[in-house]
Amino acid sequence: MENNVDTIIGINVTIKGNLYNKGSIQVNGSVEGEVKSDENLIIGETAQIKGPVIARIIEISGEVKGLVEATEKLEIHPTGRIYGDINAKTLIIKEGATFVGKSIMPGEAKAPAEVAKPKEEPKEEVKHEAKPEEVEEKDSIEQIADKMGFFSKK
Repeated sequence: MENNVDTIIGINVTIKGNLYNKGSIQVNGSVEGEVKSDENLIIGETAQIKGPVIARIIEISGEVKGLVEATEKLEIHPTGRIYGDINAKTLIIKEGATFVGKSIMPGEAKAPAEVAKPKEEPKEEVKHEAKPEEVEEKDSIEQIADKMGFFSKK
């Protein structure tokens, strides 16, 4: 991600309320509330956020408790921890990262409930019935099957 960050929340800063910026944001401190950026959001290793985070590209190295929504890409680094649902077009979870929740990735693919079952070719139904007068109690299964037309004689 670019190093061009418009707003930095320092390690010793605690914000109680919503944070919104049209430019990029880097959070190293604590936020209790929504964090929203029209651009990029970097959540540093020391960051703790309780509330939803929304941005175009999000990198998480700290902790988020709440919804994480990335319109373009979400990357969770090895020290990153998410306790909440994810909605991202592209999702990268690095080894060691923690993610507890559900993820939704919109795109071409459909949810399992929406996926159409493959169409089966209609099978020709063959119905054979032996008339009661043709089947006698002493007939064997092979004889009954033959009278019903299951076996063809050549």
